[in-house]
Amino acid sequence: FQAEDGIRDIGVTGVQTCALPILRKANKFDLPELVEMMRMYSAESPISELKKSEHHDDEHIKQMMFLMMVRGFVLIEEDKGFIVGGVFPNFWCPKVREVRELAWWVYPEHRDKLVGGRLFIGFQQEAQKLIEQNKADIIVMSLMGQNVNLESRGFKKIDSTFVKEKPCQQA
Repeated sequence: FQAEDGIRDIGVTGVQTCALPILRKANKFDLPELVEMMRMYSAESPISELKKSEHHDDEHIKQMMFLMMVRGFVLIEEDKGFIVGGVFPNFWCPKVREVRELAWWVYPEHRDKLVGGRLFIGFQQEAQKLIEQNKADIIVMSLMGQNVNLESRGFKKIDSTFVKEKPCQQA
């Protein structure tokens, strides 16, 4: 038996076991992998300004990831993907605290293999804990360049995001 994304293992007992994927909260030792995944995430962005390597700053990414580990959460499935959630006051109503999804990315070879779904479920569970602990009031997710139906997961679509970029300059 081998579970999806699992590893066959016949140990000393001769009984076959399966290493199931581990979704967990990231820690400071995950920062190098998170920085690398953020580079790949940026490279796939539909926003050309975000793709430019001269705009990437590894130290900034490390600082922001560490801050989100404290002010929210970073979930990682090693060598497969991550999702980041942070708690922020609402722009219009500062007493309302939002858990916002800030980045959600899966390595291309692991897409359509349930990794993104596990990350999403983990995000929902962590966000719900923050609501139950009275540290947040609402959950907000935004998707960039993905066709995912969050309405089937209890979310209500309230707006769309549009981006206007600088015009390309001819050399």
